[in-house]
Amino acid sequence: MNVKLLDMQLLRSLRDETIPFHEVMNAFNIRTTIANLPSSVHAYVYVSRKGRYHLVMNGNINAETQYEVFCHEIKHIIYDLPTVGYIVGLDMQRTEIEKMADLFELA
Repeated sequence: MNVKLLDMQLLRSLRDETIPFHEVMNAFNIRTTIANLPSSVHAYVYVSRKGRYHLVMNGNINAETQYEVFCHEIKHIIYDLPTVGYIVGLDMQRTEIEKMADLFELA
């Protein structure tokens, strides 16, 4: 799928509050999970063998941080994962890919 097309459609759907969040995520083949992760891990994303995106978020962080982390991970899904074969995100917070994802906003 064209990255720009995915970008526009996904972001428009997330901003439109008439469509439930989980329906938007399912429509774009993104599965979201809240998990008990270590405090040093806010979230991570990966692509399954079936081509589904999985976004796993830490349920032990506050709602504002969860929103920021969600935006960060959506940026990875839209822009980074389609263009790279594999990302291991251990201790990568200072890399350019992570800095750019920190600046990404849905609004």
